[in-house]
Amino acid sequence: MLQSVVQIGNSLGVTLPKNFVVKNKITKNSKISVTHNNGSITYSSRLPKSTQYEAISDRQLDEAIREVEARYGNALDALAKLQ
Repeated sequence: MLQSVVQIGNSLGVTLPKNFVVKNKITKNSKISVTHNNGSITYSSRLPKSTQYEAISDRQLDEAIREVEARYGNALDALAKLQ
C-alpha cells in the first residue's frame, strides 16, 4: 500500500490507513511506535517498553528542571567546567 507524504505545519506526515486505525483501536493522541531499519519504516501500535512514557505538560517539565537545578546545580556547574 502506498501512502502520500503530506505537509503538516512545518513538518511532514503520513496518514494511517483506516483499516490499520480500526484494527488497532487508534484514536487522536494515540502513541505509535516508528522504527527504521535498512531504509524501511515500520509503524506499530504496540510500544516497546523502552519508549513507553507518560506525557507531561510544559509547566511540569519546567518544574522538574528547576528542581534538578536546585538540587544538583553546583554539581552540574562543576561538571560543565571539566571540559
